[in-house]
Amino acid sequence: MARTSRKTVEKLPEKMELKKHVAVIHSSNKLSLLQRKIANALLFNAYPNLQYKDEHVIHIRTLCELIGYDSNDHKTIKKSLVDLLSTVLQWNLVDGDKLDKEGVWNASSIIADAGIDGAICTYSYSNKMRNLLYRPNLYGRLDMHVLAQFKSGYGLALYENCNRFQDIGQTPWFELETFRQLMGVEVGKYKQFKDFKTRVLDKAIQEVNQFSTLEITPQLKRQNRQVRSIQFLIRKGKALMAPSVGDEAPNLMQRLKTDYGLTDRQTANVISQYEEKYILEKIHLIEASPSFVNGKIKNVARYLLKALSDDFKPAKRPEPKRAEKKLVEVKAKTNKSAALKPEEHSDFSRFQNKWLVQTFEASSAANQKLILKDFEKMLSGVYRNLFLREGLSNILIKDKLCEYLRLKDHSMTQDMPSVQAWRKTLTSTRKRTGS
Repeated sequence: MARTSRKTVEKLPEKMELKKHVAVIHSSNKLSLLQRKIANALLFNAYPNLQYKDEHVIHIRTLCELIGYDSNDHKTIKKSLVDLLSTVLQWNLVDGDKLDKEGVWNASSIIADAGIDGAICTYSYSNKMRNLLYRPNLYGRLDMHVLAQFKSGYGLALYENCNRFQDIGQTPWFELETFRQLMGVEVGKYKQFKDFKTRVLDKAIQEVNQFSTLEITPQLKRQNRQVRSIQFLIRKGKALMAPSVGDEAPNLMQRLKTDYGLTDRQTANVISQYEEKYILEKIHLIEASPSFVNGKIKNVARYLLKALSDDFKPAKRPEPKRAEKKLVEVKAKTNKSAALKPEEHSDFSRFQNKWLVQTFEASSAANQKLILKDFEKMLSGVYRNLFLREGLSNILIKDKLCEYLRLKDHSMTQDMPSVQAWRKTLTSTRKRTGS
């Protein structure tokens, strides 16, 4: 009878919050995506009884459901459990300076033992891990629904290390070597920062911004042109923030269902298969077409699915006349010289933001007061608290102010420096410094 009850698959609760000790979040380990997800799922399952039971039980199907693993391949699960047994975790890389100075050092395997009997997995933790994991005042709160969506171990590691600091609005500065350990990058791999950025950092940031409720932006510190440390500015996603006044636009999922008549299954397939930017591109293409405007598309759902699968492109414009062609060529040359490379966007944006802040501070006190009064109305949550406490001395609030000025199309933004002006400034600075 007891055997039967162990095999019962329990229904997962709607709210699935994992309380994960910050030391385990900020730790050095080389886990794959599947291993990291399984470690989180096992802890989520065991946590209520962590201090009271030596051994924990989970049904394999429940484990797979928790990690978003759509397969009956128990061999892969078994291999990941073996890897977790042999993975040594060292903590705490971010908050452990004092411990290190006092000569205290801690390490343990993630789980102490594990076994699979049919569809039932049993496992346990070492005493050191149990004592570490069960400390209510030092947790990062992670949503299991969010964790299950990640496609890479780097993306999941970055999310865990940023999530803890979301109410502060920024992470501490991580020394680059420490950050590589936090991300689980092997020693000697991706030594050049450009390789690390392409293979690890950029993809991880993209996943955090795509799958989680956070929006993160990296900040780099350089010394002698070498990147030495990294920090992330964090903004809570729309799901966690009260909408701004006038921000009533339906989200993408609602648009697909309401405006295009997609079923729940079709909507889920589209969201999982294509990036939001690509979907919106096709929606805008359809809605700008004469057929759509004139109501000639009979089945918009089918048409959208076709546009997505076949990658519909805008119709080509007719060849311009010779005089027009010449003008187009001249404009093209000008635009080419003004075009930003992908790696330049953040630097140029910071340059314009700095200019906006300086222009704002140079304006009259009465003008500043009027702007800040209206600016405060659009702030909510952590940003409002930061503004009231620190004002414009906080870099996040300065960025928010620039965002506000652009959104309002304020007169200050009309004279913002162009790309060409920015490049001239860079050239002048390099000449002056001899770099």
